[in-house]
Amino acid sequence: MTQGILCDRDIAALCTGERPMLQPFVPHQQGRPSYGLSSCGYDLRLGARFLVPLGGVNTVLDPIDFPDGHFRTIEAEETFELSPNSQVLAESAERFDMPDDVCAVCWGKSSYARCGLLVNVTPLEPGWRGILTIELANVSPLPIRLHVGQGIAQVVFFRGSRPERTYNEKEGGGRYQDQAGVTLPR
Repeated sequence: MTQGILCDRDIAALCTGERPMLQPFVPHQQGRPSYGLSSCGYDLRLGARFLVPLGGVNTVLDPIDFPDGHFRTIEAEETFELSPNSQVLAESAERFDMPDDVCAVCWGKSSYARCGLLVNVTPLEPGWRGILTIELANVSPLPIRLHVGQGIAQVVFFRGSRPERTYNEKEGGGRYQDQAGVTLPR
């Protein structure tokens, strides 16, 4: 069994078995920006749901005591325009079911990076399941058009030994286990 960065063959094997690591799985790259299996990773597609901050005077976003009601949900059919110098929470079109000996990290795609889009995703830990929440920040002075159903970021998978505690077994309780879509801090 491969240890280290997983290549296309290893990723495909994990995605087409009895317990697929991600669904739906596209075994080759397509679209623009591209999505699907690449040589040493998988290009995620942007989902249709976005959480947009409302802003407001004296509103502080605190992950320990998160204020309710300061985001609105937008469902986009084809595109979503991200305003200059702003951020939004989005979701992947794919659902993950990480094996107990695989973790992953995620980076933005070069086409969007060249437009000024920063993509932030926390590591996908061994044993984590759910739809990925993606933070998108536009550092450009111009709006950026995001394309629903097309590539937004690349995930790179690493295999090692099974950790003592997987995501679901952690002391913190795996608060984001089985999240069904874009999720605010809990």
